Amino acid sequence: MSTEIVKAAAAPKALTLAREEAAAVQEAFAINVASGAVSEFDLPRVKIMNGAAFWLIPKLEGEETAPSVEGVIVYARDTRAYYATKDAGNVPPDCSSSDAVTGRCKPGVNLGGECAKCPMAVFGSAQDGGDGQACKQMKQLFMLRGDSMFPEVVSLPPTSIKNARQFFLKLASQGVPYFKALVSLPLEKAQNAAGQTYGKANIKFLRRLSDEEAARAVEFHELAKTFAGNVRPTE
Repeated sequence: MSTEIVKAAAAPKALTLAREEAAAVQEAFAINVASGAVSEFDLPRVKIMNGAAFWLIPKLEGEETAPSVEGVIVYARDTRAYYATKDAGNVPPDCSSSDAVTGRCKPGVNLGGECAKCPMAVFGSAQDGGDGQACKQMKQLFMLRGDSMFPEVVSLPPTSIKNARQFFLKLASQGVPYFKALVSLPLEKAQNAAGQTYGKANIKFLRRLSDEEAARAVEFHELAKTFAGNVRPTE
């Protein structure tokens, strides 16, 4: 019988700081967001690389790639984003929804209102002629990772939403709020009907947070709810 000790996966640094340090970080972030010092595009965004099963992770020196990311999801929401032109770049969508229920559009764009009744949400409306939706449904995960003191926005595309939904339901069936679990998000290689390769995200449970870590995570969960409205859905 092996006597090897399995080391528990480490929680993000933001959840293990001394109480005074953690309070100072959260206060500074709340003040900066409330004052408008942090815009909707300022939070770091972790995305899936086009055509590959790798995450694109923002760093001080640029971007790095990784097959998986690990951390604590302190807030999650379903969103939608519609761009009238393909490859619009890093600009606000022509129409978007922060809850995937009600859309808000730019002036002059005749859309918005109930997402369920919008023609851009109909399957088959995709600009590439495929059977997808022109207005893409996404899952945004506000995630604490590694040494980062602030949440990063991890965007899950339509092809990964089902896996995320099933994972959240499994957690709920065990009575575990998602923000009290340490998880990993590995990518698996998949292909669409046109034979194009893409990365499909899974969410894997690593461990429950300790009582102290969970208490900090609850604080970040409440904080994230207050500033999530400042973060516009984008691809």
